[in-house]
Amino acid sequence: MIKGIASDLDGTLLDSTELIARAWEEALSSEGLPADYYGILKRTKGISSKDIIKMYKENAGPEDIKRIKDKRRKNFLRLLEDRRDILYPETINVIRKVKERGIKFAIATGLSRDLLDHVLDVTGLSSIVDCSISADDVSRGKPEPDIFLEAFRRLNVDPKEGLVIGDSENDIIPGKKIGAFTVFISREGGKLDIADADISNLEELFKFL
Repeated sequence: MIKGIASDLDGTLLDSTELIARAWEEALSSEGLPADYYGILKRTKGISSKDIIKMYKENAGPEDIKRIKDKRRKNFLRLLEDRRDILYPETINVIRKVKERGIKFAIATGLSRDLLDHVLDVTGLSSIVDCSISADDVSRGKPEPDIFLEAFRRLNVDPKEGLVIGDSENDIIPGKKIGAFTVFISREGGKLDIADADISNLEELFKFL
């Protein structure tokens, strides 16, 4: 029986993948790093900011990481101003229905805490989820399982009674590691062999609850 859900954010609850990739492209390019929009889309899903920066700048130190993260943050917030409708249409209703069934709901994302809190406030998600975990709240980002483990710990749910949902291998791999039921979501109808289930809309989650 599923008692709690730990959900990725970008590409799962929010249609924000393009905004985040554009923000990274601008930030990395301003540092003279070879950042390509489509390459960023392919390589960085679910990965923490620090790990993304080190992917493009191997010898990045703490000052480099802070500077590039700040640039990415400013870029994203600027782009977000023109895209307030980033929630997928069914997101709020699905979370409310999940909670009406007595199932707890957490957000577990590779976003940094400052961006996550802003997005949660802008979208209204902060008032309906039980907790949110960012890459800054754990020592290791995805695809390590720390973010999901922390989410279930805060929900007070055994991961083996939990469901992990996300739109990339970097969500499904850690979910499998902790024994959760894993659901891969692709609104284009894509499949992921390692996931326990594949869906194209959040409403389909109720088949497993």
